[in-house]
Amino acid sequence: MTRVALVRCESYDTNRVFDAVKRSVDLLGGIGAFVKPGMRVLLKPNLLSARLPEDAVDTHPEVVRAVVRLVKGAGGTPFIGDSPGGFGKNIGEIFEKSGMKRIADEEEVELETFTASKSVDGMPIARQIFSSDRVISIPKFKTHSITVLTAAIKNMFGSVVGSYKAECHSRSPREEDFSRIIAKVYSITRPHLTVVDGIIAMEGDGPSSGVIRKMDLVMAGEDAVAIDSCLAKIMGVEPLDVLVTKEAYEAKLGEAQISKIEVLGETLDAFIAKDFKLPRTTPLKYLPKSLLKCLASLIRFKPYIDNEACRRCNLCKLTCPVHCIEIEKTSCSIDYKKCVRCMCCHEICPYRAIGIRRNILTKMVWG
Repeated sequence: MTRVALVRCESYDTNRVFDAVKRSVDLLGGIGAFVKPGMRVLLKPNLLSARLPEDAVDTHPEVVRAVVRLVKGAGGTPFIGDSPGGFGKNIGEIFEKSGMKRIADEEEVELETFTASKSVDGMPIARQIFSSDRVISIPKFKTHSITVLTAAIKNMFGSVVGSYKAECHSRSPREEDFSRIIAKVYSITRPHLTVVDGIIAMEGDGPSSGVIRKMDLVMAGEDAVAIDSCLAKIMGVEPLDVLVTKEAYEAKLGEAQISKIEVLGETLDAFIAKDFKLPRTTPLKYLPKSLLKCLASLIRFKPYIDNEACRRCNLCKLTCPVHCIEIEKTSCSIDYKKCVRCMCCHEICPYRAIGIRRNILTKMVWG
Protein backbone atom coordinates (compact mmCIF):
# COMPACT_ATOMS: atom_id res chain seq x y z
CA MET A 1 0.00 0.00 0.00
CA THR A 2 0.98 3.62 -0.54
CA ARG A 3 2.13 5.16 2.74
CA VAL A 4 1.41 8.66 4.04
CA ALA A 5 2.62 9.92 7.42
CA LEU A 6 0.38 12.23 9.46
CA VAL A 7 1.67 14.01 12.58
CA ARG A 8 0.09 16.59 14.87
CA CYS A 9 1.91 19.90 15.39
CA GLU A 10 0.12 22.74 17.17
CA SER A 11 2.50 25.68 16.64
CA TYR A 12 5.37 27.00 14.53
CA ASP A 13 7.81 26.85 17.42
CA THR A 14 11.13 25.86 15.86
CA ASN A 15 11.73 22.79 18.03
CA ARG A 16 8.13 21.54 17.81
CA VAL A 17 8.09 21.87 14.05
CA PHE A 18 11.40 20.06 13.70
CA ASP A 19 10.19 17.23 15.92
CA ALA A 20 6.94 16.90 13.91
CA VAL A 21 8.67 16.98 10.53
CA LYS A 22 11.32 14.51 11.69
CA ARG A 23 8.70 12.15 13.08
CA SER A 24 6.71 12.25 9.84
CA VAL A 25 9.80 11.39 7.81
CA ASP A 26 10.91 8.77 10.35
CA LEU A 27 7.57 7.01 9.88
CA LEU A 28 8.52 6.63 6.21
CA GLY A 29 11.91 5.14 6.99
CA GLY A 30 13.88 8.23 8.00
CA ILE A 31 15.60 10.96 5.99
CA GLY A 32 18.38 8.47 5.18
CA ALA A 33 15.91 6.61 2.97
CA PHE A 34 15.73 9.68 0.74
CA VAL A 35 19.02 11.57 1.12
CA LYS A 36 22.54 10.15 1.04
CA PRO A 37 25.79 11.93 2.03
CA GLY A 38 27.07 14.32 -0.62
CA MET A 39 23.72 14.76 -2.39
CA ARG A 40 22.60 18.22 -3.48
CA VAL A 41 18.93 18.53 -2.51
CA LEU A 42 16.42 21.04 -3.85
CA LEU A 43 13.75 22.13 -1.37
CA LYS A 44 10.73 23.47 -3.26
CA PRO A 45 8.32 25.45 -1.01
CA ASN A 46 5.15 27.21 -2.16
CA LEU A 47 6.06 30.89 -2.47
CA LEU A 48 3.03 32.44 -4.11
CA SER A 49 3.12 36.03 -2.96
CA ALA A 50 4.87 38.61 -0.79
CA ARG A 51 2.99 37.80 2.39
CA LEU A 52 3.97 37.34 6.02
CA PRO A 53 4.23 33.76 7.36
CA GLU A 54 1.17 34.25 9.57
CA ASP A 55 -0.99 34.97 6.50
CA ALA A 56 -0.75 31.26 5.52
CA VAL A 57 -0.25 32.08 1.84
CA ASP A 58 3.30 30.73 1.56
CA THR A 59 4.96 27.70 3.10
CA HIS A 60 5.97 28.67 6.62
CA PRO A 61 9.74 29.20 6.94
CA GLU A 62 9.99 27.04 10.07
CA VAL A 63 8.80 23.99 8.12
CA VAL A 64 11.44 24.69 5.50
CA ARG A 65 14.05 25.14 8.26
CA ALA A 66 13.13 21.72 9.66
CA VAL A 67 13.66 20.04 6.28
CA VAL A 68 16.96 21.93 5.81
CA ARG A 69 18.23 20.55 9.12
CA LEU A 70 17.09 17.02 8.31
CA VAL A 71 18.90 17.07 4.97
CA LYS A 72 22.07 18.45 6.55
CA GLY A 73 21.86 15.79 9.24
CA ALA A 74 21.87 13.14 6.52
CA GLY A 75 25.00 14.63 4.96
CA GLY A 76 23.22 16.35 2.08
CA THR A 77 23.57 19.92 0.85
CA PRO A 78 20.12 21.57 0.74
CA PHE A 79 19.17 24.67 -1.18
CA ILE A 80 15.81 26.44 -1.51
CA GLY A 81 14.33 27.28 -4.90
CA ASP A 82 11.07 28.39 -6.48
CA SER A 83 9.55 30.43 -9.30
CA PRO A 84 7.11 32.77 -7.51
CA GLY A 85 4.34 34.63 -9.30
CA GLY A 86 4.53 38.18 -10.58
CA PHE A 87 6.88 37.60 -13.52
CA GLY A 88 9.99 38.25 -11.44
CA LYS A 89 9.08 41.80 -10.46
CA ASN A 90 8.75 41.09 -6.75
CA ILE A 91 10.72 37.89 -6.22
CA GLY A 92 13.12 39.57 -3.82
CA GLU A 93 10.18 40.96 -1.85
CA ILE A 94 8.56 37.51 -1.73
CA PHE A 95 11.72 35.90 -0.39
CA GLU A 96 12.10 38.67 2.18
CA LYS A 97 8.53 38.98 3.41
CA SER A 98 7.80 35.24 3.49
CA GLY A 99 10.74 34.74 5.83
CA MET A 100 12.51 32.48 3.33
CA LYS A 101 15.56 34.75 3.00
CA ARG A 102 15.92 34.94 6.77
CA ILE A 103 15.85 31.14 7.04
CA ALA A 104 18.33 30.77 4.18
CA ASP A 105 20.72 33.23 5.85
CA GLU A 106 20.39 31.68 9.31
CA GLU A 107 20.84 28.12 8.06
CA GLU A 108 23.52 29.12 5.54
CA VAL A 109 21.82 27.63 2.51
CA GLU A 110 21.48 28.96 -1.02
CA LEU A 111 18.24 30.61 -2.11
CA GLU A 112 17.66 30.32 -5.86
CA THR A 113 15.09 31.70 -8.27
CA PHE A 114 14.08 29.43 -11.12
CA THR A 115 15.06 31.30 -14.29
CA ALA A 116 16.96 28.91 -16.57
CA SER A 117 14.82 26.12 -17.95
CA LYS A 118 14.85 22.87 -19.87
CA SER A 119 12.04 22.31 -22.34
CA VAL A 120 10.15 19.06 -21.76
CA ASP A 121 7.18 18.43 -24.04
CA GLY A 122 7.14 22.16 -24.76
CA MET A 123 7.11 23.11 -21.07
CA PRO A 124 9.95 25.22 -19.63
CA ILE A 125 10.89 23.33 -16.45
CA ALA A 126 13.44 24.77 -14.02
CA ARG A 127 16.88 23.29 -14.60
CA GLN A 128 17.32 22.79 -10.83
CA ILE A 129 14.74 20.00 -11.00
CA PHE A 130 17.09 17.99 -13.21
CA SER A 131 20.46 19.06 -11.80
CA SER A 132 19.58 18.17 -8.19
CA ASP A 133 20.23 14.70 -6.80
CA ARG A 134 16.96 14.87 -4.86
CA VAL A 135 13.88 17.11 -4.82
CA ILE A 136 11.81 17.63 -1.68
CA SER A 137 8.51 19.47 -2.16
CA ILE A 138 7.23 21.51 0.80
CA PRO A 139 3.72 22.74 -0.12
CA LYS A 140 1.16 24.67 1.88
CA PHE A 141 -2.29 23.16 2.54
CA LYS A 142 -4.78 25.62 0.99
CA THR A 143 -8.00 25.87 -0.95
CA HIS A 144 -7.94 27.14 -4.53
CA SER A 145 -10.68 28.97 -6.41
CA ILE A 146 -10.08 26.97 -9.59
CA THR A 147 -8.75 23.59 -8.43
CA VAL A 148 -10.49 23.43 -5.00
CA LEU A 149 -7.28 22.20 -3.35
CA THR A 150 -3.67 23.26 -3.83
CA ALA A 151 -1.06 21.20 -2.04
CA ALA A 152 1.28 18.39 -3.06
CA ILE A 153 0.59 17.94 -6.79
CA LYS A 154 0.08 21.59 -7.67
CA ASN A 155 3.15 22.78 -5.77
CA MET A 156 5.32 21.33 -8.52
CA PHE A 157 3.57 23.58 -11.05
CA GLY A 158 5.83 26.24 -9.52
CA SER A 159 8.78 24.56 -11.23
CA VAL A 160 7.50 25.97 -14.52
CA VAL A 161 9.61 28.99 -15.39
CA GLY A 162 8.50 32.46 -16.48
CA SER A 163 5.20 33.48 -18.02
CA TYR A 164 4.33 29.99 -19.24
CA LYS A 165 2.20 29.37 -16.13
CA ALA A 166 -0.07 32.29 -17.04
CA GLU A 167 -0.12 31.19 -20.67
CA CYS A 168 -1.47 27.82 -19.53
CA HIS A 169 -4.42 29.62 -17.98
CA SER A 170 -5.05 31.52 -21.21
CA ARG A 171 -4.85 28.45 -23.44
CA SER A 172 -6.71 26.19 -21.01
CA PRO A 173 -9.35 28.22 -19.15
CA ARG A 174 -11.48 25.11 -18.49
CA GLU A 175 -10.68 23.43 -15.19
CA GLU A 176 -10.38 20.01 -16.84
CA ASP A 177 -7.75 21.21 -19.30
CA PHE A 178 -5.82 23.20 -16.71
CA SER A 179 -5.84 20.24 -14.30
CA ARG A 180 -4.44 18.04 -17.05
CA ILE A 181 -1.53 20.48 -17.48
CA ILE A 182 -0.80 20.47 -13.75
CA ALA A 183 -0.79 16.68 -13.72
CA LYS A 184 1.54 16.69 -16.73
CA VAL A 185 3.99 19.01 -14.97
CA TYR A 186 3.87 16.76 -11.91
CA SER A 187 4.65 13.72 -14.08
CA ILE A 188 7.84 15.48 -15.23
CA THR A 189 8.91 16.93 -11.88
CA ARG A 190 7.84 14.28 -9.35
CA PRO A 191 9.70 14.94 -6.10
CA HIS A 192 11.34 12.19 -4.07
CA LEU A 193 9.61 13.34 -0.88
CA THR A 194 6.80 15.76 -0.02
CA VAL A 195 6.34 17.42 3.38
CA VAL A 196 3.10 19.41 3.76
CA ASP A 197 2.78 22.48 5.96
CA GLY A 198 -0.76 22.17 7.29
CA ILE A 199 -0.19 23.58 10.77
CA ILE A 200 -2.03 26.71 9.71
CA ALA A 201 -3.94 26.09 6.49
CA MET A 202 -6.23 28.25 4.36
CA GLU A 203 -9.95 27.72 3.70
CA GLY A 204 -12.48 29.73 1.70
CA ASP A 205 -11.33 31.69 -1.34
CA GLY A 206 -7.72 30.50 -1.47
CA PRO A 207 -4.94 30.36 -2.43
CA SER A 208 -4.22 33.93 -1.26
CA SER A 209 -7.47 35.60 -0.18
CA GLY A 210 -9.01 32.91 1.99
CA VAL A 211 -9.31 32.58 5.75
CA ILE A 212 -6.62 31.01 7.89
CA ARG A 213 -7.61 27.73 9.52
CA LYS A 214 -5.67 26.04 12.31
CA MET A 215 -5.32 22.39 11.28
CA ASP A 216 -2.29 21.36 13.38
CA LEU A 217 -0.94 18.86 10.86
CA VAL A 218 2.24 17.90 9.08
CA MET A 219 1.89 15.28 6.36
CA ALA A 220 4.65 13.53 4.45
CA GLY A 221 4.97 10.93 1.76
CA GLU A 222 6.50 9.94 -1.55
CA ASP A 223 3.18 9.95 -3.42
CA ALA A 224 1.71 13.45 -3.88
CA VAL A 225 -1.52 12.01 -5.27
CA ALA A 226 -2.07 10.03 -2.08
CA ILE A 227 -1.23 13.08 0.05
CA ASP A 228 -3.73 15.28 -1.79
CA SER A 229 -6.34 12.53 -1.55
CA CYS A 230 -5.93 12.45 2.23
CA LEU A 231 -6.09 16.24 2.44
CA ALA A 232 -9.27 16.23 0.36
CA LYS A 233 -10.89 13.82 2.82
CA ILE A 234 -9.86 16.09 5.68
CA MET A 235 -11.59 18.98 3.85
CA GLY A 236 -14.73 16.91 3.37
CA VAL A 237 -14.24 16.42 -0.38
CA GLU A 238 -14.02 13.13 -2.25
CA PRO A 239 -10.47 12.88 -3.68
CA LEU A 240 -11.55 12.25 -7.27
CA ASP A 241 -13.85 15.29 -7.16
CA VAL A 242 -10.63 17.33 -7.19
CA LEU A 243 -9.83 17.28 -10.90
CA VAL A 244 -6.08 17.71 -10.47
CA THR A 245 -6.03 14.60 -8.29
CA LYS A 246 -8.31 12.77 -10.73
CA GLU A 247 -6.09 13.58 -13.71
CA ALA A 248 -2.95 12.49 -11.87
CA TYR A 249 -4.61 9.29 -10.65
CA GLU A 250 -5.91 8.38 -14.11
CA ALA A 251 -2.42 9.01 -15.49
CA LYS A 252 -1.19 6.41 -12.96
CA LEU A 253 0.99 8.95 -11.15
CA GLY A 254 -0.17 7.90 -7.69
CA GLU A 255 -2.90 6.43 -5.51
CA ALA A 256 -6.22 8.21 -4.85
CA GLN A 257 -8.21 5.37 -3.31
CA ILE A 258 -8.21 6.01 0.44
CA SER A 259 -8.68 2.29 1.11
CA LYS A 260 -5.31 1.67 -0.56
CA ILE A 261 -3.44 4.35 1.39
CA GLU A 262 -1.82 3.40 4.69
CA VAL A 263 -1.85 6.40 7.03
CA LEU A 264 0.97 6.20 9.57
CA GLY A 265 1.04 8.11 12.84
CA GLU A 266 -2.25 9.90 13.49
CA THR A 267 -5.53 8.89 11.83
CA LEU A 268 -7.34 10.90 9.17
CA ASP A 269 -10.45 10.90 11.35
CA ALA A 270 -8.58 12.89 13.99
CA PHE A 271 -8.24 15.82 11.56
CA ILE A 272 -11.41 15.75 9.45
CA ALA A 273 -13.03 19.18 9.55
CA LYS A 274 -16.78 18.92 9.00
CA ASP A 275 -17.17 22.68 8.55
CA PHE A 276 -14.16 23.31 6.32
CA LYS A 277 -15.03 26.24 4.02
CA LEU A 278 -14.50 25.59 0.31
CA PRO A 279 -14.06 28.34 -2.31
CA ARG A 280 -17.24 30.08 -3.41
CA THR A 281 -16.58 28.81 -6.92
CA THR A 282 -16.77 25.17 -5.77
CA PRO A 283 -20.55 24.55 -6.04
CA LEU A 284 -20.37 24.85 -9.83
CA LYS A 285 -18.08 21.83 -9.96
CA TYR A 286 -20.72 19.52 -8.52
CA LEU A 287 -23.55 20.38 -10.93
CA PRO A 288 -24.38 17.79 -13.61
CA LYS A 289 -22.64 18.87 -16.82
CA SER A 290 -25.96 18.99 -18.72
CA LEU A 291 -27.41 21.38 -16.14
CA LEU A 292 -24.22 23.39 -15.91
CA LYS A 293 -24.29 23.90 -19.67
CA CYS A 294 -27.85 25.26 -19.49
CA LEU A 295 -27.04 27.57 -16.58
CA ALA A 296 -23.59 28.64 -17.74
CA SER A 297 -24.78 32.04 -18.94
CA LEU A 298 -26.79 32.66 -15.77
CA ILE A 299 -24.50 31.45 -12.96
CA ARG A 300 -21.32 33.47 -12.86
CA PHE A 301 -18.26 34.04 -10.72
CA LYS A 302 -15.83 36.74 -11.68
CA PRO A 303 -12.94 38.65 -10.15
CA TYR A 304 -13.33 42.28 -9.19
CA ILE A 305 -10.89 44.96 -8.00
CA ASP A 306 -11.44 46.89 -4.78
CA ASN A 307 -10.12 50.31 -5.80
CA GLU A 308 -9.56 51.40 -2.22
CA ALA A 309 -7.56 48.31 -1.27
CA CYS A 310 -5.54 48.29 -4.49
CA ARG A 311 -1.93 49.50 -4.07
CA ARG A 312 -1.34 49.92 -7.83
CA CYS A 313 1.53 47.41 -7.81
CA ASN A 314 0.40 46.18 -11.26
CA LEU A 315 1.05 42.51 -10.43
CA CYS A 316 -2.45 41.54 -11.53
CA LYS A 317 -2.03 43.40 -14.81
CA LEU A 318 1.32 41.75 -15.47
CA THR A 319 -0.02 38.32 -14.54
CA CYS A 320 -3.28 38.42 -16.51
CA PRO A 321 -2.88 35.96 -19.42
CA VAL A 322 -5.42 37.75 -21.62
CA HIS A 323 -4.40 41.34 -20.74
CA CYS A 324 -7.85 42.44 -19.60
CA ILE A 325 -6.86 44.54 -16.56
CA GLU A 326 -6.23 48.28 -16.49
CA ILE A 327 -4.69 49.95 -13.44
CA GLU A 328 -5.02 53.75 -13.23
CA LYS A 329 -4.33 56.23 -10.45
CA THR A 330 -8.01 56.90 -9.80
CA SER A 331 -9.64 53.65 -10.90
CA CYS A 332 -8.94 50.04 -11.88
CA SER A 333 -11.00 47.89 -14.22
CA ILE A 334 -11.37 44.42 -15.71
CA ASP A 335 -12.64 43.94 -19.26
CA TYR A 336 -15.06 41.06 -18.71
CA LYS A 337 -15.46 40.51 -22.45
CA LYS A 338 -11.84 39.32 -22.47
CA CYS A 339 -11.69 37.80 -18.97
CA VAL A 340 -11.51 33.97 -18.94
CA ARG A 341 -12.19 33.70 -15.16
CA CYS A 342 -8.84 32.01 -14.55
CA MET A 343 -8.54 33.95 -11.26
CA CYS A 344 -4.79 34.51 -11.76
CA CYS A 345 -5.28 38.10 -10.59
CA HIS A 346 -7.11 36.94 -7.47
CA GLU A 347 -4.36 34.41 -6.79
CA ILE A 348 -1.40 36.75 -7.18
CA CYS A 349 -2.62 39.93 -5.42
CA PRO A 350 -0.62 40.41 -2.18
CA TYR A 351 -3.08 42.99 -0.77
CA ARG A 352 -6.43 41.10 -0.95
CA ALA A 353 -7.60 43.80 -3.35
CA ILE A 354 -9.14 41.32 -5.82
CA GLY A 355 -12.19 39.43 -4.70
CA ILE A 356 -14.69 37.04 -6.28
CA ARG A 357 -18.10 38.42 -7.19
CA ARG A 358 -21.17 36.20 -7.62
CA ASN A 359 -24.24 37.22 -9.56
CA ILE A 360 -27.76 37.28 -8.08
CA LEU A 361 -28.77 33.79 -9.27
CA THR A 362 -25.62 32.25 -7.79
CA LYS A 363 -26.34 33.91 -4.43
CA MET A 364 -29.94 32.68 -4.51
CA VAL A 365 -28.82 29.10 -5.17
CA TRP A 366 -25.88 28.89 -2.75
CA GLY A 367 -26.36 31.82 -0.39
